[in-house]
Amino acid sequence: MKIKFIFFCLLLFSFVNSQIISGKIISKENNQVIPYARIGVENENMGALTDENGNYNIDLSNIDQSKKIIVQLGGYNSFEQNVKDFINSNNHNIILKEKVNEIAELKINPKIFESKNIGVKSKAKHMLYGFSSNGSNQTAYREFAIPFSNKKKLKIEKIHLNIAKFKTDKPIVLNFNVYSKKNKQPGESILLENLTTEITADKIIDGTFTFDLNDYSVWIDKEDFYVSVQIMSGFRGDFGFSAALLRTVFERSFYSNWEKITAGSPAINIDVRIEKEERYTA
Repeated sequence: MKIKFIFFCLLLFSFVNSQIISGKIISKENNQVIPYARIGVENENMGALTDENGNYNIDLSNIDQSKKIIVQLGGYNSFEQNVKDFINSNNHNIILKEKVNEIAELKINPKIFESKNIGVKSKAKHMLYGFSSNGSNQTAYREFAIPFSNKKKLKIEKIHLNIAKFKTDKPIVLNFNVYSKKNKQPGESILLENLTTEITADKIIDGTFTFDLNDYSVWIDKEDFYVSVQIMSGFRGDFGFSAALLRTVFERSFYSNWEKITAGSPAINIDVRIEKEERYTA
């Protein structure tokens, strides 16, 4: 009887101290839920993703309560709150406010801008960046960002992923982000819109999946930047990027610190409209 009592006390203690938080992530502007948003803790390799209905569950039981809960999504202002205050809050629905576009859309003059494709263009069939999944969201925890050097004004028109393998039971949701450069690694998102799309086998043409951004306003003005990609949904099967050796990529899980890897990079390249070089005549 004494053993049963001790076991019951331990179980009760565990339940009382469990900090599994549930809620929704919602857009303030239209009061709509936001699917496939990432919630996590600063500098920690843990977190959760919202489902198709914007719901999340995150376990904060063993987290330093002085750290911050973070939600970052392209096109929205970041949400940050002390873990302790977040746990003690009566409402765990997170409201994200859309960024205000204060940059006037520029008309691209063909005499001033030219088209270029930049980035990693390998179409190797061996997969240095491959994913195998049994249906869980484990693959969604990793984010890859590749660097771009830039000294001009440019507009990103398309993002290309060279795909080495795609055998999945369902479409895969991808989220793209564009980051500024800070301390020689990805910094803040500079997107004014959320870039989320689905990839299916029929959208992969000659080994390449293309996300058309012509209807978006993705401008970079004379600064280095990073383009990232992250799988945002579970699937069963295998999915992998072509890759290039001896190229730089930055990786992280949720909101952990970025890790710089120089062994190889996933094949991500972009079409841009970029300012032409000025030519002076004597």
